[in-house]
Amino acid sequence: MENNKRRRRFIGTALQNKTLLLIFIAAVVPAAIVAGCLYYLIFDMLAQQLGIPEAIAYNLIPVARRINLIILIALPVSLFVIWIMALELSHKIAGPIHRLEKELDARINNNKKGPIQLREKDELKSIADKINQLVCK
Repeated sequence: MENNKRRRRFIGTALQNKTLLLIFIAAVVPAAIVAGCLYYLIFDMLAQQLGIPEAIAYNLIPVARRINLIILIALPVSLFVIWIMALELSHKIAGPIHRLEKELDARINNNKKGPIQLREKDELKSIADKINQLVCK
């Protein structure tokens, strides 16, 4: 194949959109639950251990401000990294399927002849080979 690399990571198919959203949510929701629980446990337990309201405010507020600042900086970066990883993974799933659909449509409309060609490392290469065996008999 002359062009062995897909240029666009986001092809915009419904399959990729669903896969991207599913992967993103599957990564973000558990992380948010764990982070929220840890945040609550740390401050709640610390407040219970100190026992004196003035001491709680005096000790907890600076710590809470630092943690909130770290979260405000780290959260967008983390979400961006998760989004990029989800996009890459969804592309590896949806890209070959989209290509296979285009190749099949071209053959159905008699615009192209010959075997369907996918990249060697594509997960659906074996399916394309089986379709080629079926059609080229």
